[in-house]
Amino acid sequence: MNKVVLAVGAHPDDIEFSSAGTLLQLREKGWEIHMWNLANGNAGSKSRPAAEIADQRWQEAQNSARIVGAIMHPPLF
Repeated sequence: MNKVVLAVGAHPDDIEFSSAGTLLQLREKGWEIHMWNLANGNAGSKSRPAAEIADQRWQEAQNSARIVGAIMHPPLF
C-alpha cells in the first residue's frame, strides 16, 4: 500500500509555516507528499497587479514543493 499525504492550505505559505517539518519527516519515512493551496495569493500585494503576484506566489509554491520533494497542485481560485 502506498502512503500518500495531502497538505492543504487556504493561502500560499500556509502549508510551509504550519506543516513543513511534518511533511519532511513523512517523506523520510517513504510517504508521497502532495501540497495544495486553495487560493492563488493574488490579493497578497497592494502595489502589484493581481496576476503578477499570483504568478510569483505560484512559483514560490512550486519551489517549496521541490524542496520538500512534493507534488504541488494548482490552486482552485
